[in-house]
Amino acid sequence: MSVNQIIQAGQARTPRAILMVGGTAIPWLSFEMQHNGIYEAGSLSLKMPVPFAQWPFWTQQTEIIVDVYVGFPADPANCTTADLTLMMTARMDEFKLDPATSLVSLSGRDLTSLFIDNKINGTYQNMTSSEVIAQLASTFPVLQQNITATTGWIGNYLKQDNVQIQNSTSMWKLMTYLAQHEGLQCFVLGRELYFGDFGTSVSDSPYRIVYQPPGASNAAPAINAERLDFSHDMTISGDVTVRVRSFHGAQNAAYAYTAKSARTQKNIEQSMKTVQTAQEYDYVFPGMTQQQVQQKAESLLQQIGQHEYKLEATVPGDLATFPWTPVTVEGTGTDFDATYGIARISRSFDRRGYSMSISARTAPDTVEVKLS
Repeated sequence: MSVNQIIQAGQARTPRAILMVGGTAIPWLSFEMQHNGIYEAGSLSLKMPVPFAQWPFWTQQTEIIVDVYVGFPADPANCTTADLTLMMTARMDEFKLDPATSLVSLSGRDLTSLFIDNKINGTYQNMTSSEVIAQLASTFPVLQQNITATTGWIGNYLKQDNVQIQNSTSMWKLMTYLAQHEGLQCFVLGRELYFGDFGTSVSDSPYRIVYQPPGASNAAPAINAERLDFSHDMTISGDVTVRVRSFHGAQNAAYAYTAKSARTQKNIEQSMKTVQTAQEYDYVFPGMTQQQVQQKAESLLQQIGQHEYKLEATVPGDLATFPWTPVTVEGTGTDFDATYGIARISRSFDRRGYSMSISARTAPDTVEVKLS
């Protein structure tokens, strides 16, 4: 199963969208919303016509929150938000008015911005991660909470990492720090904050991109995408070495660890093999133990490896694809036939229709790491 159906040529779609501000639908000409990777805020930009008589109302607003509903209703001519899916709720950061055309442009970020823009105020050493997340989320009644309970005091993490919480730290920085330590995801979708292991429940089904080369039944290649581009970073296609060093003051000891990729050159002419050299990366971090140095080196090597293969695709807009959805490519007969992790999804809705642009790179679990 996949999250997308392979749309046949000529198949009609009737997408609809409703944008709400304060419970009232607003007119709009176009909008684009972008979902970034987990731990990052999404964004929304839109254009709408505003009659001259309404200028005072809109220009006096100090906070504008927009709910974006999108879907494929059974009755496209008569639909409400109940027939659609809430895809994003965003706080507007900027308001622009073009008096010549009476057009207003709004741009902002999803409700992750609530935590990014506010600092922590308190100590949390004797609380669990889930308790901290719930307490921070309760600051903003606009958000519903979907939080998985955890055990163990966060003070143990802070002591182990030699980290001290400062009141100048943003809420979001602390929340993502805790999520990474717990091996969980932390993200905001619509008006709900998620903290837990949602990967197994939402990302099993991939988004399939299928390429069919020319053959007896089709003179031209066929693909279920409007546009598809691949790229291969050959500078990291061979050996990659990551060395991490650290000095731990409390233990008065220096630690180092080197992780190396297991890739080998494939199908390269003998005369070209000497051209490629190994890529070496050297990092220094303070206050790490030997175990932390090793984990950091392996993590960095995997992150670098994810950038070897990338794709950019424009496809029909849907309601089910998000940064945690894997993307699979089939049919090219090359190394680009692989599984990718999404870095960014941009959805656009205007008079031309509803489309989606995907930027993806090699999925983390497909990057080989050799320990040394």
